[in-house]
Amino acid sequence: MTHPYVFDIQKFSVHDGPGIRTIIFLKGCPMKCQWCANPESQQSGPEVMAHPDKCIGCGKCSEVCESPFDLRGNQLREESNCKNCGACAKVCYAGARTLTGRKMTVQEVIAEADKDMIFYKQSGGGVTFSGGEAMLYPEFVSQVTAHYKELGISTAVETCGDVPWENFEAVIPNLELVLFDLKLMDSRLHEKYTGRPNERILENLRRTAKQVETIVRMPIIPTINDDDENIKAVGTFLESLKGKVKEIHILPYHNYGMSKYQGLGKAYPLKDLRAPDSTHMERIQNKLRKHGVEVVIGG
Repeated sequence: MTHPYVFDIQKFSVHDGPGIRTIIFLKGCPMKCQWCANPESQQSGPEVMAHPDKCIGCGKCSEVCESPFDLRGNQLREESNCKNCGACAKVCYAGARTLTGRKMTVQEVIAEADKDMIFYKQSGGGVTFSGGEAMLYPEFVSQVTAHYKELGISTAVETCGDVPWENFEAVIPNLELVLFDLKLMDSRLHEKYTGRPNERILENLRRTAKQVETIVRMPIIPTINDDDENIKAVGTFLESLKGKVKEIHILPYHNYGMSKYQGLGKAYPLKDLRAPDSTHMERIQNKLRKHGVEVVIGG
């Protein structure tokens, strides 16, 4: 079994499923969405992330680095040289360099999530896998979710859907809820902005919705997927799944992850894009409701 790298375990979340939840974020994703808020989740292995505002200029990182770099302008990371070995993070007591991602076993993840069992039971909450793309690791996710299903605890997965159907078949029996991302209906545009076409995604969504409670999530990215043509196509598609998809959550774009791109030495593709205002979000909500689907802003 492949043991994924976990880059975050978020406690006391009231999103990504009912009640109070623990969200387990796994590294690795088949997509490279231009608006991704967690760029550290895209690669499957660990990555060094720089936090220049914390740097005190002690030079400890450069002393242990196998691929020499300099500190000009407090720029801590040269992406072309970094091997992501993490040696610099170990000696950086100021926290200006961190290593994102650590391998965890099924037992280690369960032990961490079990610490909040009382909150799951009191609130009807549970455990959600996110990423990255958690469905890249079906055996791992299936074992953890099976543990909680047996205990009567809510289980959920957030997915981009771009994995073989066999991965879903392995996990769905242990799930109470699937949060399924839907971005663009035009496959050519989908590939342009995410790096992947969408035919497999749409087919997996159709099949998933027939087997387990499914909530569709759609990020609203101004100038990319908020035009009338795409909104109408999304509404028509969901109309064909009437009675299968519980609701769609439309999520306004934000650029909160921009500093993470800088820390990874990557350019943020949408740096000039502004978040949609509430009026625009309500307009999209009303358009989708005309197709007979329940639409929630946020979620």
